[in-house]
Amino acid sequence: MKISNKDKMEKNQKETKKNNELANQLKKNINEDFNFSYQELTKNKKEINKKDIEKWKNNILIKINSEIDKFIEQIKGGENINESKNKNEYKMESNSELNMFTPKDIQEENKEITRNFQNEAYNYLNTNEKIENEKVAYFLKDVGIISRISYKNSKLLYKIMKEKFLKLKGNSKKSFGNENTIKEFSCWIKKFENEKKEKNEYQNFFNSIKLFDIEEKNVTQEFLMKLFCDLTLMYFHCSISLPRVEINFKIEDDFNSENMIDFINRGKNRKVNFVILPSLFSLGNYLQNGKSWVFTYSKDTFKFEDSININNYLIQEEDLKLIEHFKKYFEMKVYYKFTGKGKEISIITNIDIPENIDYEFHFYLYDKRANQTFIMKIKEKNFQIDNIYLIEKCEFFLLNEFIISRNDITLK
Repeated sequence: MKISNKDKMEKNQKETKKNNELANQLKKNINEDFNFSYQELTKNKKEINKKDIEKWKNNILIKINSEIDKFIEQIKGGENINESKNKNEYKMESNSELNMFTPKDIQEENKEITRNFQNEAYNYLNTNEKIENEKVAYFLKDVGIISRISYKNSKLLYKIMKEKFLKLKGNSKKSFGNENTIKEFSCWIKKFENEKKEKNEYQNFFNSIKLFDIEEKNVTQEFLMKLFCDLTLMYFHCSISLPRVEINFKIEDDFNSENMIDFINRGKNRKVNFVILPSLFSLGNYLQNGKSWVFTYSKDTFKFEDSININNYLIQEEDLKLIEHFKKYFEMKVYYKFTGKGKEISIITNIDIPENIDYEFHFYLYDKRANQTFIMKIKEKNFQIDNIYLIEKCEFFLLNEFIISRNDITLK
């Protein structure tokens, strides 16, 4: 069948319109990411050091390059989502209309959760205690346990919803590592939740989870159950956010306002007893209220002794086995080559890192201009850095556990 000039013209107009929409979406995504990360970089700071600026710059460049790569794929005729329209509830119109979870979505969820948690905590402050902060400490410990149970179960929820998504889409599990598919998954979950389809799906999931026997008997079970549901969903959303939002329960001995929030105690020389809520980190910065919420103590205030180990609620038996397996068998090689834009880094590993599990590569980069070394934390195996940086070594962490270190960085 011969295609008329009119049909060709209409087709070209549609393609031009689609490409214009994709270009406008690209501009919008880059502007939003830039403005959001810049606000986080400069928030509450009179001065910004070179280290923070370079780190921010590298993260922005990585994000911009990623957005441009996606744009190129799309205008070359990327995946046509309309082909899946017959797959029950899996319906999306076009890549330009995708509405996925972003760090700003997570930030709004977190602000609501932390505001409610903080208001509840004030009910447990008692000025007539023998040891200051004892009552609130037990409440905060329960919240800390809930946050870890929520984090662990968010991974289970991810698995359940991923299987449901793949079944509707008709894809195999092997194809799920594709970035476009993960993007679609994020959009599908948001659409699924906005249409209230999750009510029974999520409720059945939450009802199947048995919480622990709380230590503070005055804490209402309703508050903790709601907190558990809210945190589980937020941590699940973190895992499908683009750019991804990192969750970290890592503890430090001394209180540091640069990366911690303590709304109970004041003063100098405070020590950290435990992390209540983990930090939320994306695009090189903490989200608002996204620093680690910690319980601290001083010489005269209450603290739990060393026997407290609420991080046990974080790690499943299979996670421990996975960590031991990686420590025993995992190997990696780090290569770099010079390009017109800088150094292109490639990491080769002998074991595939499981999807949706916490891991990080820590690069120790020496800045020749500033004459100092800083650590860049990243998940990508392939990325670029400026030529002014020398790579001293690379470390790999899985589930916050150190696995391996390499300082023999090889030129390709």
